[in-house]
Amino acid sequence: MSTRSRLWWAVALSISGAGVGYALSLDRSSFIIASWVFSFCPGREVGFQATRLLWEAAQWVPPFWYGAAPLVVLALGAHWLATRRGRPRAGRVAARVAAGAILLLHGLGPAGLAVDLALDRSCLESWGGWEGARFFLDTDVAPIVAAFCVLAAVRIPRHRVRRLLRSRPFRRWVAGVAVVGLLAQVPVADLAAGPITSLDRCGDPYRSGERVGGLAFLCGLRRNGRFTVVGDHLALAYGRARCAAYRPSGGDSGLLAPICPAAAAVVRREAEREAAEWRAEEAAAQRVCDRARHRPRVRPLRVVRERTRTDYGVLESVEWNPAEPEYDPYDLGLLAKAQDNGLVAARPGHLIVLSHSDFEICLTAETYRRRPPVEVKGWDSVVEVGYESTSGSIELMDPMAGEGLAGLAFRGKGHYRVRVHYREPDYDAWTPQHLLIMIFPGRGEDVVEFRRPRRES
Repeated sequence: MSTRSRLWWAVALSISGAGVGYALSLDRSSFIIASWVFSFCPGREVGFQATRLLWEAAQWVPPFWYGAAPLVVLALGAHWLATRRGRPRAGRVAARVAAGAILLLHGLGPAGLAVDLALDRSCLESWGGWEGARFFLDTDVAPIVAAFCVLAAVRIPRHRVRRLLRSRPFRRWVAGVAVVGLLAQVPVADLAAGPITSLDRCGDPYRSGERVGGLAFLCGLRRNGRFTVVGDHLALAYGRARCAAYRPSGGDSGLLAPICPAAAAVVRREAEREAAEWRAEEAAAQRVCDRARHRPRVRPLRVVRERTRTDYGVLESVEWNPAEPEYDPYDLGLLAKAQDNGLVAARPGHLIVLSHSDFEICLTAETYRRRPPVEVKGWDSVVEVGYESTSGSIELMDPMAGEGLAGLAFRGKGHYRVRVHYREPDYDAWTPQHLLIMIFPGRGEDVVEFRRPRRES
């Protein structure tokens, strides 16, 4: 064994020993690995998975323990013994195999970090920054350096290297490796992270001008949580490929519509069909309201008709009451009182009318100068209550919608009687329910149930 070889072996053993001492002295601290990095970072994924599999196997092989320092010692012993017995080539092969095993076990992590930094420097965050990279890789430095020292200790003399480099088989092998490497880089080059459109660049998806084009397609992908860490060019290539193979029964029509005319045509036809169905339902509901239009027995002062619906089955009017400035209209007391008769309740400045929350309402409000005749025929429930308008503005509305029937307190502030008529919807045909509200001057807070609603048993 030459002096040069002995020196390199000494360095390899020293570095391995230092690595073992460093590993035993570590006091690990915590750090954060970012899961929100929007980049293509294959080094971390491949490096972590491969290293995990290799370490699961290596933990059963004692020479790989303590940073593979025992393996360096075994490689030295094999090289020294083979050289003493006149078989130096076998010793070099054994040492190189040992060095290769060390590099495979400890070198994949640093190699993965180098690949990620070459592709996109933001990938460093996926490792937990420099602190995380040090946490994962610091114990790999000594084994890697020791492995290279082992290779240097058994390297071929220079004149043999020149002879190998000039040989025809070696040149052919290098040419073949170069060609294969270039071909391998073609698909890899297409995996560069590239720009990734964020939702900040996406406008209103319901504006027609922002529902076509590549940006609209990318925004649709991002909103659906798809391709969030893939470059725009790859996402668009995926969309064009899906468009080329598009079939109406294949789904994803709405997603592909911005860049695929065939999918856009399907989406447009579906939207037209749904719009036609909605118009037909609206027309049918309006016909039901028109057929059941109330014919007053005496002439009303004002008639207001509207087809509406409620969010949770309540129409109410809330006025400012100076006598009760602390009154909370969202208190459930008046609602509970209305549920006693199933239809209506009132207190000064607050009026509630109940209905079914799942059906539209054919709503009619009539105001009278004097008390109109009582009508119960054709109605399922008729209840009359007294109401005091504290501000002179009765406006029945759905509290969630904020729109309703205004101007019902035709005499301004004062006392009124409110008579509410209710007819249930046709539950099978899903047609609207009916409310007729008569408002006229009158005193008294008594509740009169002219027709009690049917109570469910």
